[in-house]
Amino acid sequence: MDFVYEYLNNIPVIKFNRNEGFLLGKGIHSFGEAVIPLVKDDVNKIALDLRGYTSLNSVGLGELVNIRNFFLERSVETILIVNSSKIQKLLDMVGIGDIFKTVKDENEL
Repeated sequence: MDFVYEYLNNIPVIKFNRNEGFLLGKGIHSFGEAVIPLVKDDVNKIALDLRGYTSLNSVGLGELVNIRNFFLERSVETILIVNSSKIQKLLDMVGIGDIFKTVKDENEL
């Protein structure tokens, strides 16, 4: 797997094992199918921990949107944990900052 997770407030918080500007480097479907069983029915949320990232490339941005869409189709909200103003500005600049709920740390989940 290209990620690890832990539960905080019954929300699986996903940390990716990469920091090359992208998250998975492969298809979203296999990632989504691995994560769906982790989602608690009474919560219907996942969080993606991007605090280890200093930048995202176009592949990483596309992956974020595709991950969000995968889970949105299954009524699961995708929350981003972002503490980098550079990443937040990038999300806003490319027009996807508004489609995600973002928090600065897991205490805000």
